[in-house]
Amino acid sequence: VVQFPDGEYRTDSSPIIHDLEKLHPTTRSVIPADPAQAFLSDLIEDMADEWLTKCLFHYRFSSSSDSRSGASWVIDDTYPATTTAELTPLVAAFIERQVARMPLVGCTPANAPIIELFYVTVLDILEPFVATDQFLFGTRPSLADFGLYGQLNTLARDPTPMAIMRERAPRTEHWVRRLDDLSGVNGKWLTGLNDLSPAVDELLGLAGRFYLPFLNANAQSIDVGDPAVKVVLDGHAYTQPVYRYQAKCYDYLLRRFDGLPDEARERLRPLLDKANCLPYLTR
Repeated sequence: VVQFPDGEYRTDSSPIIHDLEKLHPTTRSVIPADPAQAFLSDLIEDMADEWLTKCLFHYRFSSSSDSRSGASWVIDDTYPATTTAELTPLVAAFIERQVARMPLVGCTPANAPIIELFYVTVLDILEPFVATDQFLFGTRPSLADFGLYGQLNTLARDPTPMAIMRERAPRTEHWVRRLDDLSGVNGKWLTGLNDLSPAVDELLGLAGRFYLPFLNANAQSIDVGDPAVKVVLDGHAYTQPVYRYQAKCYDYLLRRFDGLPDEARERLRPLLDKANCLPYLTR
């Protein structure tokens, strides 16, 4: 929760960041100067915020050891003055509530292979990247970097996904730790799309394989009044109840792409087409 100078409290992280950018346009921006790169940053951040979070939720509440570890920290941090005796039932109640919510966000046993594949693929993309580069769009962090950090920071702490990360992508864990405090980092943005790391292309490929097809199917289900999303993602059947907030996310991305300067949109088309993103971004 952030209180703005006008006294209003705001809670949605992505709009908060964009609002802060408007209030402080010349101060350590996290939005690339090139509008084409800024759109890619928004897309990757949105995928991290709305799809990578499924990995977090899946791993945290699919096993009792992960559930106890994660829930104990959440409750202890929320109520630090509680005694251990008081903490135990609060943790149990929190776990029960969160486990009951898992199907609402698609974290089911049937969907587990898709969610776990997505997580390890993100790690496989980032591991060689972080060995040679600092951030996705230059030598300064972008909204996309922080979007990935927000989910990976928790995945790097919960027992099961932490073990996977340490075995499969140890330098990615180090990168996540570095992102915890970037207060002294001042860098430059890349100058154009030709300078992008292969990691950006590969993350866009994930968006074209998983996230955008889901957003499109979710929006279509809502439009026809279907209570469930049913879509094939990377060859796997995926289903969950419709999610109205993510329809807003999809609409935002569509409007962002439509609203780009013509030259920026044209520069993006080959890149987005190669990643199978373009069909889901054109109305």
